[in-house]
Amino acid sequence: MKEESYRLLEYVVEHGLEGTLTALETNKGIPIVLVKEDPHTLTTILCIDGIARRITKRFTRTTVHKAIYELIDEIESMISQPIEELRISQKVSFENCIEERGEEKPKRKKRETPRLPSIDEYKRIEIPQKHVIPLLYLGDRKYLSLILELGIIDIIESLSSSPIIIENNQVTPYKIRDMRAVYNVLSLFKLDRFNNSNPFSTISLNRKFLTFFTALYNDVEVLGQTSISMLQRNLKLVKHRVKMFSASKKGNLHTEEVEILNNKNSLERNDIRVGLFLRSNDGNTVQIGDINLGELHEKNVFTVNEYIYSSLYMMEDDDYLFFDNILMKLLNTYIAKSNYSKLTRDIIERETNINYSIPIVMRTMANRIELANPILYWYSKEILNSDEICINCPIIEYVNKFNEFLNNYVRLGYFRSVFL
Repeated sequence: MKEESYRLLEYVVEHGLEGTLTALETNKGIPIVLVKEDPHTLTTILCIDGIARRITKRFTRTTVHKAIYELIDEIESMISQPIEELRISQKVSFENCIEERGEEKPKRKKRETPRLPSIDEYKRIEIPQKHVIPLLYLGDRKYLSLILELGIIDIIESLSSSPIIIENNQVTPYKIRDMRAVYNVLSLFKLDRFNNSNPFSTISLNRKFLTFFTALYNDVEVLGQTSISMLQRNLKLVKHRVKMFSASKKGNLHTEEVEILNNKNSLERNDIRVGLFLRSNDGNTVQIGDINLGELHEKNVFTVNEYIYSSLYMMEDDDYLFFDNILMKLLNTYIAKSNYSKLTRDIIERETNINYSIPIVMRTMANRIELANPILYWYSKEILNSDEICINCPIIEYVNKFNEFLNNYVRLGYFRSVFL
């Protein structure tokens, strides 16, 4: 019976708008008001012995199921009886119910305009050990770099373009043992199509902003050579027209034609490639590298399925059908028509068994899916040398902070649509 109550509360969490009040009652006629205060906060109000009692649960995408079950348990404890059934009521009266702290009826707080969180606070976190992968030389011994523990892109000084470990101001080489784990982290960096940025991978250089992102692309046409000023250099590059794929929180997948700049005079048409891109605030998108995802999938080094799931982590959705829908649309519109169409069957088979084929999947329940942050997967695999994702290890502190910032940005409208 608790499962039916769970499904009703889950429906309200998923489909209710902010500020929505839902009148409920138990099978014993006890009235309950359910308030969805924001996308990640649920409050219940019960009238117990003439006193309005409140229970508030805050949750994330990965803890919502636990929060709902805890809420049911706490309601049962408060009313001193099991809940056999929760049902929607047409009317709930609290006229003779007073607020627990006094006799005034509760007043709704005036909603404050949300402020954009400062990612600089997160980037300034001091960590005892950093694993750093340089991505692009910027000049003056500075590299655009991936810092794996924090899942950010930043500028790091180094004497070498090879991966390094920074610990106690000492630098030692970092020999990557498992590129699959690194590829999963790189997949996180999606370009928000409405804001044309990503807070976790945007840097400021010479009073200009540059955003690093990864995206699938399909070469369409070489448009000719051009020159741009970037990184305090005049660069002669080749302009390409490519197709990229935009995914939205509604589960839509669209093909977009985008102009990029790279140093390739020929086309790489119909491959399955993930580009490493830099977008400047003047609108130029420069390719600084790529990953042959089709080839890696064939060799079981890193699969299309893994890339999609790690990429969509930023959208904070826990509905398995959301992931499956986008993957299947990508399969039909792109992969099945590519040079790697033979992978179609393998991708579908992997999709039917995600608990084993997607390493960041923690667990599934009905159509719900709980994903580990790819940073946590990298740490477990690369540092702890474990196939099990750790749930109580030193990096949890940073991962929780990352998820907190991500959650704040999503609430402010970020990552509603990204280049996949």
